[in-house]
Amino acid sequence: MNNLEVIILCGGKGQRLRPITESIPKPMVEIKEKPILSYILDYLSNNEIKTFHIASGYKSEIVHSYLNENYKNLKINTIDSGDVDIIERIKDCGKNIDGDFLVLYGDTISDVDIKELIRSHSKGKMLATMTVWPMRSQFGLVNFDSNGKVTSFLEKPVLDKFMNIGYFYFDKKIIKIMQDFDDWELFLNYMVEAEILNAFKHEGLHITVNTIEELSLAEKNIENISIGANNE
Repeated sequence: MNNLEVIILCGGKGQRLRPITESIPKPMVEIKEKPILSYILDYLSNNEIKTFHIASGYKSEIVHSYLNENYKNLKINTIDSGDVDIIERIKDCGKNIDGDFLVLYGDTISDVDIKELIRSHSKGKMLATMTVWPMRSQFGLVNFDSNGKVTSFLEKPVLDKFMNIGYFYFDKKIIKIMQDFDDWELFLNYMVEAEILNAFKHEGLHITVNTIEELSLAEKNIENISIGANNE
């Protein structure tokens, strides 16, 4: 996997994480005194990936400075596309990529098996593969009969639905197709309609930090994910 390149989307403002993100971009929010972006880079570099394209935007200079100080052993290209849609960030980074590549969200930490993701993509024979994860209800679910008698109760069960957690594997041909789109959601829907999007089911651990509540939960769960040591 040494030749596989990765785009990490780091342009988010993190509005729901205010006041923390008033001074730093979302991927620099810390979990146990370590930025989210650092967890992502450590995990991927420990999986033999060495080339990264950081799609920055909001307060990009903070990301750039942190990477220069802490990840000198990795090949990192930081591109500030300004306040634009996700797909524009990917297209900007794609100009510097010749082969297949991964796209990750900068607020998501997962122990996705990269080798299995690649195998799934190859087996699916499509231009793109999206990593999905089982959804869990935020509430306890109750079933009851016509008389009001409770017949079962499940505390925050895993549902039969899956959520997109990023970790997209894209064939190099996808960049050319992206040029016709200026909206990420529309592009995702296009891939579904064109039948070029495969799904890879991740059954390991997953952490997304969008809110203060999710940040608190991440503090409790981060030690369950084997990310690896900092690559300073």
